[in-house]
This record gives sequence, C-alpha cells and structure tokens, in this order.
Amino acid sequence: MVRMSKSKQLYHCTACGAQFLRWTGRCTDCGKWSTVVEAGGGDEDARPSRTADAKPGKVRPFSSVTSETAAVRRSSGHADLDRVLAGGFVPGSVTLLGGEPGIGKSTLLAQCAIALAETKSRVLYVTGEESPSQVALRLRRMTATIPETLTFLDATDASVVAATVRDEKPDLTIVDSIQAMRLADVTGEAGNVTQVKASAATITEAAKAANVPVVLAGQVTKEGDLAGPRLLEHLVDTVLMLEGDTSGRFRLLRAQKHRFGPTDEVAVLSMTEKGLTSVDDPSAELLRDRPAHVAGSVVTCLMEGHRPILIELQALVSHAGYGTPVRRATGIDTSRLGLLIAVLARRAGLKILDKDVYANAAGGLDAKEPATDLALCLAIASAVSDMPVDAKTVAAGEVGLGGEIRPIPFPELRTKEAARHGFTTIILPRGSKTRPVDGLTIIEAGTVREAILKVSSRP
Repeated sequence: MVRMSKSKQLYHCTACGAQFLRWTGRCTDCGKWSTVVEAGGGDEDARPSRTADAKPGKVRPFSSVTSETAAVRRSSGHADLDRVLAGGFVPGSVTLLGGEPGIGKSTLLAQCAIALAETKSRVLYVTGEESPSQVALRLRRMTATIPETLTFLDATDASVVAATVRDEKPDLTIVDSIQAMRLADVTGEAGNVTQVKASAATITEAAKAANVPVVLAGQVTKEGDLAGPRLLEHLVDTVLMLEGDTSGRFRLLRAQKHRFGPTDEVAVLSMTEKGLTSVDDPSAELLRDRPAHVAGSVVTCLMEGHRPILIELQALVSHAGYGTPVRRATGIDTSRLGLLIAVLARRAGLKILDKDVYANAAGGLDAKEPATDLALCLAIASAVSDMPVDAKTVAAGEVGLGGEIRPIPFPELRTKEAARHGFTTIILPRGSKTRPVDGLTIIEAGTVREAILKVSSRP
C-alpha cells in the first residue's frame, strides 16, 4: 500500500535553486531578496514510489569503451568558437551559450549554422524566441544563399524538440532560446524556473540518446544568472558566456565550464554587419584612439585566460557639488573604486574623500581583474594633480588595504605585451619574477605611495 499525502505547493529561489514549502521574501540559502517564486510541482510523497519495480542495469568496465565510441569533435564552423571549445562540439554534448539580450548570441549561432550547412552538414535551428521569418532575415544578411541543409523547427514544446532530435539526428541542433521552451505537463509559463529546468533536461536527454550536439541559447538576468536561475549549469556539458557592452564593438567569448577541455581560452570578437569577426590584435584596437598627454589616463594589462590585453583606464576628479561625493564607474567595479579611493586617502595622503570621482575602462571591456588596481590608483592620482602620466607607461598590480602592491599572475606575459606595442616602462609589484625585455624599463614598487612618487618623478 502506497501512502499518499496532500500535495504541497513548492517555491524555488531563482538565484541558487533552493526549494521552499512557503513563500519568503529572502532566500535563506543565498541571502538574496525577492528571488523566491512559485514553482509548482507538488510533493514527492504524493507520487507512488516505483523503486521496487525497477530492474537493475547492466554494469560494464570502462575498458570496454573503444575509440569508435569515444568523443570525436566536430567543428562549429567558427574558428574562434572552435578555439574556446578546444576543437569543436563533441557529439551528444549540450552547450549553453549565455549573454545579455542584444549581445550577439543569435548572431554567433547563425554564423555557425551557415558555416556548417555550407559543408553539407545538416543543421536544425529551433526558432522558439523569434519567428522563422526573423531568423531568415538575419541569415540573409550574412549570406547570399541559405544552404538547403539548414532547416528550422518552429516549436516551443520541448518534447516536440526532443522527439525531432531523436528522429532527424542532425549534425547540430540550435535551440534559441531555452527560455521560450515549455512542457505541457509542467506547471507554470515558459521561462520560469520549473519550465526552464524541465525543458533543458528533456532536450539534454534526447541529445545524449541521439548522440547529437545541441546548443542552448540562454539569456542573462541583471544579476548575471544564466537563463534566469543557474540551475542549468549542472545539466549541460559546457557553459559559454558572451560578454561586453552591447553598445560597443568588442565582445569576449569565454568558457565558464567545459567537460571536454580547458576553460582558460578567450576569444575577442568584433561586431560587424556580417556578424562577429575575430580581432587578431585587441590591444592595438583598444588603444587606437587613445588621447596623448591627458591627465587621468593610464594603460594597464588585463589577462583574459592566458591572453594579455592592453586597455586604457581613465579617471576624472572634480569638486563635489553636494554634500555627498559621487562615485561612478563604467567597466570597473564601483565598490572596488570606493575601496581604492579610501586607500589613496589614507595610505598615500591624497585629498580626495570630498571630491567626485569618475572612472572608465575605455573600449567597452570590463576591467575587473585585481591587477588593474595600480593603474586605476595612478590614474586617480594623475587626475587629482592634473599631471599626465607618461603615455608610454603601463602599470599592473593589486593594491591591498594597507597600501601595499601585491604580486599578480603572468607578469612576464604582461611585460612582453607592453614591449610589443612600443611601451617603454612598466610598473609592477616588488618581487615580480620577470625577465628583462629589450627597450622596456621595469620599475618595481612595494606600495601605492611609492608607485605614485616614481611615476611623478619621471620626465
């Protein structure tokens, strides 16, 4: 006899996925407010247990897996995407491509679909979020003739998509987007926590069964969560993020999770009329329009994976118009800016606490790596004194609360990148293990006050 209990309404936290029996304003697991929503579903005890009816599965040794059944990668048709994926898609794998609306996810997927279809590969494009005519319009902007092997399925039912994948077995399936998918036997509207998770699980099961690579496009919320909640990250094999300023030219494509390769490869892309194209030398592009001999401008070197990128940090300091000074930042963590202002006031003696401070990472890329602290401090100090820093100087180092400059990873790669672009001086933390580079003077500093003095004393 199976005990039945009264069905209970479940609630989910959209940030961490925690489950609750009743609504609450704040998630007790992650501490975020207004993230607990109705998820439907009922109670586990309301369903009869079928464990006793299950038959044991067949156990086999891993040594029985031959090279024919091992994963063989298939090119995505996009060179930069292949590099991030360490060679391409693995058959049966599920990749989640996330990013803000308008960042270029659909554009990148359309480029991959066209490139693969032109090689006679069969590509299935599931038009869930947009109509087929809208997708076709985008495809025609990129190619004169749409290949016959590029087909579409206009459906939002995840079970229909899964059945089509099992039946057609295309070389690649693109689902744009996972928020548009839903299942009829799951409560809630498309896009909520339960529907997104159930739809992704259904499509993933079909991809594994048919041995077909599937790409799911997922929107990113203002909190930075993939596809609403982050519940999909453990369901898929690979999580790719397309980042950047939607109003800017440049995009960064990186892997946050990849079961079939490393996650330290980053592609720098540029948005053009024909789609996302590779940027061979991002440092040169970002510094192309940099003004010379302007106070508050310092160049630093970011590390995106193992790739060094030079970027200009700008600071502007002015008298506060009201009682409370303003702190504004673009491409820089605002809380980090406030921390560095306090360090400069306390440890370097800068009279800045009563002034408005504005900071900007030029070029549209985010400069949130701790190694950019030193360059930002030098830019603020330059803006306060209205004395420009030498245009051929690069600075990189993490600044602590004591005003000390802490070591940073890959100092040698940063020095080589600075020398390659014609810079003559680089300021690094004391003790940085770097080899001398022809034409580049390496200055080491132990504190931010010392770094400011060394920069201001240079001609």
